[in-house]
Amino acid sequence: MRPAENNKALTCIIGGGASGLAAACVLTQAGLPFVLLEKESRPGRTLLATGNGRCNLMNVSDPVFFGDDGFARQVLAACPVAAVSEFFERIGLAWFVEEQGRAYPLSRQAATVLDSLMSVIAQAPDGRVLTDCRVNALEPGARGFEVRTAAGDSLTAARVIACPGSPAAPRLGGGDSLMPLLTRLGHRLVPFTPALCALMTRSAPLKGLSGLRFPAVLSLMVSGRLAEAAAGEALITDTGVSGLCAMQLARAAGLALREGKPVSLVVDCSPMLGLQEVCYRRLTLKEAGNRQDSLKAVEALLERRARRAPGRDPLIGLVPRQLARKLAGWPIGRAAQWLSGLELEVIGVRGFDQAQVAAGGIDCRDINPKTLASLRVPGLHICGEALNVDGDTGGFNLLFAWATGILAAGQVARELGG
Repeated sequence: MRPAENNKALTCIIGGGASGLAAACVLTQAGLPFVLLEKESRPGRTLLATGNGRCNLMNVSDPVFFGDDGFARQVLAACPVAAVSEFFERIGLAWFVEEQGRAYPLSRQAATVLDSLMSVIAQAPDGRVLTDCRVNALEPGARGFEVRTAAGDSLTAARVIACPGSPAAPRLGGGDSLMPLLTRLGHRLVPFTPALCALMTRSAPLKGLSGLRFPAVLSLMVSGRLAEAAAGEALITDTGVSGLCAMQLARAAGLALREGKPVSLVVDCSPMLGLQEVCYRRLTLKEAGNRQDSLKAVEALLERRARRAPGRDPLIGLVPRQLARKLAGWPIGRAAQWLSGLELEVIGVRGFDQAQVAAGGIDCRDINPKTLASLRVPGLHICGEALNVDGDTGGFNLLFAWATGILAAGQVARELGG
């Protein structure tokens, strides 16, 4: 790696995910030299997988964040949805908004997003993207930062924008190898844990139902009390319950289990039976409803169907075949109990390999939310999933990643004269 062949100071961007690529675009448009170091064979691998390949760019509705959520809101106050939208316009990306504020590229393909970013970066006369470059040393000095890679290459940079991601989705390049370097520089780390992943439960009550998808209301019980709830499509797996609504409860479930508290999941199939509106979102505790009311409604429905066709199983034609076979011959009261309030013991959450994002990261008390500059190491900026912020499903995590990359690079451009 060679220093930039001009008189302008070099910026090193570590990580080629959403925040790193956004930062590179901002520096390109500011005419500043940079080197982006990506440890994988190509940048943007995680980006290509988001939104089932459609790339849920961001969410334009009220933000939902966890961890240092106050910090996240300050970041979005400095770089709101309108500013991120303007960034997309500058890179030529056309997008639209679906239900619940979810934004997607107009092409419905994540590759379009990556192409738009890379086409801008390709125009940088003094910008380079180097792949298969794993950073294993980051040391501040009198001339800036000395950055060294595992291959033995090194460069000196006036500024560093660290966008290393998190340990989630390691098959797509997730990892936390840069965290020891950042903590050695004085940053505090909130330990990473999986978030937005499937729940692991006792399997006996779900035997024979693996692969079954259905709309449901899921309620997470911690120490016997309702803690969180979500509605949407549930998916029965060999190890428990997945689907977005289950994944939204994983963060709280994992935390409670680590604290040694008993955790269970109550599955209400009323939406599948037409007794509740089918919705796809987190619910307030009040919206989670009364389990007794749901039981009565399911019992009444099954009894009406039984009266209309005596001798015929009231579940046939009402629920998927898989489920009808499992509950065949059950008394109406017992079947209604299962369908309205099946309670499953939660024994764990799936690991980082199954998680869409990770909770935890660099403590945001050490970061300026308006510039993402480190308050401990001058010239260093830390962005995206590396920080102790994780968002709900629906594009909030990508929104935060874009915003942090834009803010950090914008500040670097102001400081270095772009």
